[in-house]
Amino acid sequence: MNVELRHLRVVVLVAEAGSVGRAARWLKVSQPSLTAQLKRIEAAFGGELFERSRTGVKPTALGRYTVDRARAILVDVDHLAATVSAMTEVQPSAVRLGGFPTAPMSGIASRLRDHCEIEQVSIEVEWATSVLLQQLESGRLDFALLREFPGFDVRLPPGVDACTIVESETAYVVMATDHPLAIASAHRGEVDLADLADEEWIGEPPDDSGFHVLFRAACEQAGFAPRVEHHSVDTSVQMGFVTSGQGVALVSPTSYRMLSPGLTTRPLAGDPIHRKLMLAWSTDSPRAAMAPDVCQMASHAYAEALAAHARLGHHPQMHVA
Repeated sequence: MNVELRHLRVVVLVAEAGSVGRAARWLKVSQPSLTAQLKRIEAAFGGELFERSRTGVKPTALGRYTVDRARAILVDVDHLAATVSAMTEVQPSAVRLGGFPTAPMSGIASRLRDHCEIEQVSIEVEWATSVLLQQLESGRLDFALLREFPGFDVRLPPGVDACTIVESETAYVVMATDHPLAIASAHRGEVDLADLADEEWIGEPPDDSGFHVLFRAACEQAGFAPRVEHHSVDTSVQMGFVTSGQGVALVSPTSYRMLSPGLTTRPLAGDPIHRKLMLAWSTDSPRAAMAPDVCQMASHAYAEALAAHARLGHHPQMHVA
């Protein structure tokens, strides 16, 4: 017989009860049945766990060790079960939204909170697409915003579906307003990637989206290898680096809320780097039926972000689905 958790619970209960009869009453089973089960458990452990007497039972040396270890194991198991339950518990009026860092996340969350059926919205920010998909598949998330770059198609696991929110969002180079290239390109309105060959770049750390591979390939096609000297997951850090004139960065319009007056954006000639934005959801989620509504909320949030940048004098190219 293999020892199972239920057997450990029996051993601990018998030790705490001090008698097989009392333990049987607590378990609501007959005393002969519990006595027979305890003998099978002892046989599995290879020795007697309790000394029997007319007044009850007392653990043997092997029994004391077994009871102590069983208690520790059961505490760990109960803690694990409680933690997992808390992590995966879905409140009837809650929605769990995840995604890579992007300004419209808050707009989507706000729209979800305004939904008459939703009382709570939790957000989880994660750069790695693979992690977001795993969280959808495991039920940790109901919905997730994903990005897809050309040549690096997102493979949805079983039980996960998606809709396109933005067909194509163009990447822009952001420079200090007094950068020579920003001034020289003011009339033309765009820059050639090759003109940035001598620049230092700052960007987010490499991830599994394919962006970094695509960026380096585009630079190499333009005749140079980019010098990505600095990395930060914080967009404000990136923009501070660029504002101070230490280099340039490649951004998408929805990667930030607004730019300071000391920064200028320019599209890259030929649009060599762009991405698709999608909303994915777990088809097993209690909120799966809301997917069409949430897709529409996401589209509106991205369109709103686009309009906000246009009002600030930036004109990002983005085709909302």
